[in-house]
Amino acid sequence: MDWLDIITFASYVALTADVLFQIHHVYKHKSSNDISIVGLGIRYVAILIILYKFFTLGELPLVLGQLLLSITFTLYLFLVILYYKK
Repeated sequence: MDWLDIITFASYVALTADVLFQIHHVYKHKSSNDISIVGLGIRYVAILIILYKFFTLGELPLVLGQLLLSITFTLYLFLVILYYKK
């Protein structure tokens, strides 16, 4: 791994930390009414498409980073749907 791989993975860790803060906020307040489920769905599909692309390229740091983000975002999407009140 070179320095670009390392900072790329560190960027994914930062993105994942951001999603973890959002998860904490939704769980703490038990509400997700102010979050667009459609927007999250679009972002989720994009994350999975990018994960597939990185997997086909065989770039391990990108695959690991995107996989970490995918798992964390899946939990976030689940909580948003769970705590959404009409």
